Amino acid sequence: MKIATHTDFDGICCAALFLRKFGFDIDIEYLTVKKAKELSAAGFTVDYTCDLPKIGTSVNIDHHLSNYENLKKLNRLSEEDWVDPDASSATDLVFSFLQYKNDSIAEEIKQLGHLADIAELPHGYHPLDIVLSMNSDNTTVLRHISELLADKGRQILSTKWLEEKYHGVHDLYEETHKKINKFLMNVPILPKILILDTRQEIPAKLAKELFRPFFKKNVAVIALIYSKSPQEGLRVSFRVAKSEQSFYDVSIVAKTFGGGGHRMAAACSPNPEAIPEGIVQELKKIAKPDDNVQYLQLSS
Repeated sequence: MKIATHTDFDGICCAALFLRKFGFDIDIEYLTVKKAKELSAAGFTVDYTCDLPKIGTSVNIDHHLSNYENLKKLNRLSEEDWVDPDASSATDLVFSFLQYKNDSIAEEIKQLGHLADIAELPHGYHPLDIVLSMNSDNTTVLRHISELLADKGRQILSTKWLEEKYHGVHDLYEETHKKINKFLMNVPILPKILILDTRQEIPAKLAKELFRPFFKKNVAVIALIYSKSPQEGLRVSFRVAKSEQSFYDVSIVAKTFGGGGHRMAAACSPNPEAIPEGIVQELKKIAKPDDNVQYLQLSS
């Protein structure tokens, strides 16, 4: 058996559920959305694709509206696929697809994937979340995390392996938060809708650490600009504060620039010429009448 899954927490939990069900001999490809699309176009084959756009004729288990709409448009949605845009996470769908019953560790994995994808992961899982983020391109580490989750569920938090891995990235994490806190002290008044450019300021793998501190400052929508590498170009991740989820749909903005996602969380890789003016204009279209939309650089 061979599966492809996303490199984020939801994707890792999907992999863990497959490993727990079928054993540790199954083959797993950990992919970004971009890589999954490239492999699919190149004729790459897997049995199951989780939390990603469908690869080839695999069984697709996913919850992204943009993927669902694209599969329908291209007539690629099969009866075997489990693609439900109303599902909270791909992990929820994998749990149901694999027909788990009376398995407490599988239940824990399901809950973790669900909470991670709605940005409600408990603080105690912070070390695991950071280690995962910092190793999103290290397939050996991703595989090990998947296997530990499959075997131990929540008890992964007490493993020596995780403690050592977190120790190795802790200093960089602390340095990143010092920059965030310094910025917040220097810019005490923030807009309701913020486009924040973090290029060359913090590691791209820690970019999501910015969301929670800014939401605590009553920012409703954040468009976070970062660059993973010169080869991948610019990336914009959109997030909506949980308290504002009924008022904004950032997937509309992401789709304008060739991306996709959910109402509260979406992403795209726009042409650099669209930054910041194009992003500002599209966010204004989903803004409420009294919202202010502003572009700032983290170095401000």
